[in-house]
Amino acid sequence: MTASESDRPRSPLTTRLRAITVELQALERSVLSGDLDSRVLSEFRNAVDHIRNTAWTVQQWVDAREQSGDPYAVLPALAAQRVHRATQLANDLCLDLQSVEVTAETEGMGDLYRSVGDLHRRLEVLFKRGA
Repeated sequence: MTASESDRPRSPLTTRLRAITVELQALERSVLSGDLDSRVLSEFRNAVDHIRNTAWTVQQWVDAREQSGDPYAVLPALAAQRVHRATQLANDLCLDLQSVEVTAETEGMGDLYRSVGDLHRRLEVLFKRGA
């Protein structure tokens, strides 16, 4: 940490990020020595990858704003990350449905069904326009 960084008042978010960083480092040590379910580890890796990409995009946004650039230029990258993450989640849910770990009684399935239907309709319009 530089002198100028230590002089700045810490926001609650900065304090929280520092605490989470310490916790993730401790978790890393536990993961390296622990017995894990491979699916749980895979989900964790996906979540960490998602937050890493989001943090990178936010960093680009902050840097552009500080350098009087256009911070909105990073929005397409953020949208692409959401598409990638949604694809991962959809694939994971397909596996869960196939293995009967998720059923119609699983909490939130009605909302998911409606959201996916809305998404499907919007994608259909998008791809028909591009065809």
